[in-house]
Amino acid sequence: MRDDRNVRIGAPAPLGLGDKARLGASKTGAPALAGLGDFTRRHAIHFLLAGLFIFNTGCQAAYLFAPDATEKVEAEYEIGEDSMAILVWADQSVRDEYPQVRNQICRSLTHHLRERLPDAKFIDARDVIDFQEDSGMDWSRMTNNEICAELECDFVLRVDLNEFTTRASNTPHLHKARFDASLNLFGKSEREQIEALYQDEIRAIYPPDSKHGAYDIDERDLIHATVEYLSMLAGRKFYPYEIRLEEKRS
Repeated sequence: MRDDRNVRIGAPAPLGLGDKARLGASKTGAPALAGLGDFTRRHAIHFLLAGLFIFNTGCQAAYLFAPDATEKVEAEYEIGEDSMAILVWADQSVRDEYPQVRNQICRSLTHHLRERLPDAKFIDARDVIDFQEDSGMDWSRMTNNEICAELECDFVLRVDLNEFTTRASNTPHLHKARFDASLNLFGKSEREQIEALYQDEIRAIYPPDSKHGAYDIDERDLIHATVEYLSMLAGRKFYPYEIRLEEKRS
C-alpha cells in the first residue's frame, strides 16, 4: 500500500528531472529542445539541418538558372527620322594593306544602323562609295553642307579609321585584329558647322576576349568579323541597347 503519511494535502508534488529541465528552460529563455528527450532532440536537429540544406540549394539553383542581369544604355545621340550618310576615311597605310576595308565598314555600319533605326533614312552605301571614288569630286575638301547637299541627307557621320590591322603586336604569326577610329557627326545647317554635333573614339581588339590571338582563323574571316564588331560599337552610339552587368564590370 502507498504510504501517504508524509504527503501533506495541498503541497506541490516533487519535481522530476524532466520537469526541472522544462522549468529551467522557461526561466533562462533556452530553446524548447532542451526539454525534449535525446531521441526526439536528435530528430528535431536533423529536420532543421535538412531544411537549411534545401533552402540553400534552392537559392543556389535560382541563382544559376536566373537570366543574366542587364542594364539599359541610352543612345548618346538621337537621329530621329532624319537621314544620314556614312563616309569612311582611312589612313593611307591602312588602305595600302586593306584596300577594301573602308568600303566594308561603310556597308556594314549602314546596314547595322538601318536595322536598328527603322524610322531613320540611311543613304545607300553604294551611292556613298560611288561619291567617294567615282564622282571625280575631292570629297575630303568639301564642306559638310556641300556633302549633305550632294548626298541629299541631313547628317554626315564621318568615320576616320586611324588604325586597322589583323596582326598581333610583336607576334606577326598570330591573328588578332585591332582598330582605332574616331566618329564625328555633322548636320546640315544654314551656316557651316566646324564643330561636330557628336564625336567619340572607339578602340578595340578582336576577338575581344582573346589575350594572345589565334592561329587557326582565316584572315578574310577575321577582317569580316572585325568590321562587324567595329560597326556594332560605332552604331550603338545612336540607339539604346541592353548590356550584361558582367560585361560592364569587365
